[in-house]
Amino acid sequence: MNQIITLLSDWRLRDPYIAMLKGELLKAMPESRIIDVTHYVDKFNLLQTALLTKTSYQSFPENSIHLIMTNMSLNSTFSPVALYHNGHWFIGEDNGVFYLMFGQEAALKGYQLSDNKGNTLSQILQLIQLASDGQMQSSASEYLNFKRMFLEMPEHSTENQQIEGKIVYIDAFLNAITDIPATLFEKAVGNRPFKATIQSKGFWTVTEYAESYRPSEEDEMFLCKNALGLIEIAGYQLDVSTLADLEPGDKIIIKYE
Repeated sequence: MNQIITLLSDWRLRDPYIAMLKGELLKAMPESRIIDVTHYVDKFNLLQTALLTKTSYQSFPENSIHLIMTNMSLNSTFSPVALYHNGHWFIGEDNGVFYLMFGQEAALKGYQLSDNKGNTLSQILQLIQLASDGQMQSSASEYLNFKRMFLEMPEHSTENQQIEGKIVYIDAFLNAITDIPATLFEKAVGNRPFKATIQSKGFWTVTEYAESYRPSEEDEMFLCKNALGLIEIAGYQLDVSTLADLEPGDKIIIKYE
């Protein structure tokens, strides 16, 4: 069976650990198709992990299995959890990332091995096999007590006509995802003029908004709504050196009239 298994981690590719994991997966399931989402999540960053997983998983066929390896060592002894959501399987440590991904959308129902005496890797391989074979419900125990971890909501002051949020992820094209829901921006700002300032090592101002990503004039920055419904700071053919100082955690303040 050509089971699709995706990998997402903060492990990087300098060391052989990702290749070693793929080798173990192929020994257990020789016909599986292993796809890397990314291994460049900022170290131990669960919020980035949740955002990137939510962004990517729906691009794969239903019943794909998504391994979430951020802040995890296969030499550890924790018992991984398998979560079934929206037609997909997610396997990883219950360190709060599952709740960040889906806990505010629905009640979470997961599974854990009843006999979890094996090491982490062997348990992950068993959960993958059960998910692939459709045997999870009959062979694993229900897991309902997920660790709760909430997104910090951006501050919105109607009195000051201001929204204050932060950048949570920057992609290779220097598009910066913020924690500001597009619904909040659209309700508060609407069609009124606004000025968004990004406070980092540099200082940038944005005054344009688009409902989705669009080509624009060279070096122009604008705000848009991304696939997760969050405000993204985007641009077209931006000079890399201009925005090289942007970092996750940088503040964005939107003032509107």
